[in-house]
Amino acid sequence: MTRVRYAWQRSTARGLMIIAIVFWLWFGIGSAYVERARPLNWLMHSPVPGGTLILSLSTLVAWRWEGIGGALLALEGIAALGFIVRAFLWGSFTASTLVLMCLTLGFPPLAAGILFLICWRQSAAACTPYTPS
Repeated sequence: MTRVRYAWQRSTARGLMIIAIVFWLWFGIGSAYVERARPLNWLMHSPVPGGTLILSLSTLVAWRWEGIGGALLALEGIAALGFIVRAFLWGSFTASTLVLMCLTLGFPPLAAGILFLICWRQSAAACTPYTPS
């Protein structure tokens, strides 16, 4: 039986997504508290900002199936960056807001998705049997 080496990309991607999810969850809870939201509104403030619910589900998929989840996270990061750049080009916010939004909303799922895909590719290559020619 071949033992596959534990890749550092897997733990880095998982840690990055946990940090991003906790950040956006905390942001949602904080904004609900500051706005003095009612209990039902707390439910909407917690999973919605930063796509916390979608990022959480994609991270859980990536935790189990690195290829599928990595592709989902990478696509979410690309979509977020696309919306952010489009809004910047239309003059919706300043350059400093662009940088902040890219760093907190776009790059974490993109980077984690790429790391999950690298790890998936390495594990798939390690499990491929060698056939001498």
